[in-house]
Amino acid sequence: MTSLKAVLLLLATLLGTACSDNEAPPAEDHTPASYSLQVNDVPVSPPYTFVDGQMVRVRIKFFNAAQVDLDDVESSHFGGLTFEPTSLASVVRVTGHNYQFDVTAGNTGPGTLQVSYGHDEAADEHTFPAAAVSVTPGGGPAPTQ
Repeated sequence: MTSLKAVLLLLATLLGTACSDNEAPPAEDHTPASYSLQVNDVPVSPPYTFVDGQMVRVRIKFFNAAQVDLDDVESSHFGGLTFEPTSLASVVRVTGHNYQFDVTAGNTGPGTLQVSYGHDEAADEHTFPAAAVSVTPGGGPAPTQ
């Protein structure tokens, strides 16, 4: 009889730990694994091209490893956007939109664009590999005769 009590106690213990209700659901993953860019709401891919003298709105779309869009955490996370050389473009974060930037292309030529991500405006917690970018000469108005 004692061994039956021991087996029942062991079985109850195992069942109790297997169905514990103190298991927390997995935390949402806010770590970006990839990104895409939109220029004036149009998806673009590398190599990126900008036109000298033109200002465009660049929006970064971040995705975690499960390809879940991280737009829901934009209010508490920041994207970063830099150009190398810095003379290729000026970058100004859009007020109230941590993943959007007004980019004005500067000097013509090749370079790189780099996207980063973080919990503050420095966005320096995760940096993606640099992508090729070029600034081409502006077309300007047609000459008059």
